[in-house]
Amino acid sequence: MRVPLPTPRVAHLFPLMRAELLRVLRGLSDADWQRPTACAEWSVKDVALHLLGDDVGLLSNLRDHDGRYARIESFAELVAYINAQNTLWVQAMRRMSRELLISQLETLGAQWAAFAAGVDPEAPAGPIGWTGNAQDPMGLHLARELTEYWMHHQHICEAVGIDSLKDRPVFPAVLNTFVHCLPRTFQAAPAPAETLVKVIITGAGGGEWHLIRGEERWLLYASSDLLPASTITMTDDAAWRLFTKGIEPSHIPNHIQREGDLSLGQVIWDAVAILA
Repeated sequence: MRVPLPTPRVAHLFPLMRAELLRVLRGLSDADWQRPTACAEWSVKDVALHLLGDDVGLLSNLRDHDGRYARIESFAELVAYINAQNTLWVQAMRRMSRELLISQLETLGAQWAAFAAGVDPEAPAGPIGWTGNAQDPMGLHLARELTEYWMHHQHICEAVGIDSLKDRPVFPAVLNTFVHCLPRTFQAAPAPAETLVKVIITGAGGGEWHLIRGEERWLLYASSDLLPASTITMTDDAAWRLFTKGIEPSHIPNHIQREGDLSLGQVIWDAVAILA
């Protein structure tokens, strides 16, 4: 028996996340705004500006169908294009005051939450990129945006020493989205059909997922009755950092435990669930 993963339902989480972001930003000191973050060459203010850019891009493209589009031929080209656009936006918007930035994040965040609440999660919406699918439902696209907002929220909070949004209901939704990168991560991993790789994430954001080799590709399930060829276990903190390239490759073995087929389990070291 195999239980498929349902399409994510995350629209109700956007107001909660934006309220927490605004609370954090309003409590920052002058020095806090200029602290460096895990995003290369970006300060706390720069990351907040980037989040505003996400609001503008999502509303312009998905709601208004009046944004900027580019012809993309490959995943690498998509990543390069997005990185270039992000850099250009942040550089141009550094002239914006912090007060105006917070005001715009509040206004556009509310607009994005309203839009997200009104879309059909099951509607086809094109490929995300890092899932490896030719078509992903709108619910997974919304969940991808949730992870983007959450990840950069963590970059801000870690830069200023604040612990935020690492419990339910947001953290489990984030990790349940990140794991959708696993079929693409394992796509070249040799294994016979019906091979199971069980992924266990411990902690408040954790859960269990079953990655099974099908006839043509790896498929992700919530559970199955197969015996695992390889079992991978990590904490929720290690998981989100792994999926967002937040762990140095040489340190990954210290954060992930493998049982069974060690070579197959090691494939997860290359997991990436972001477009940057």
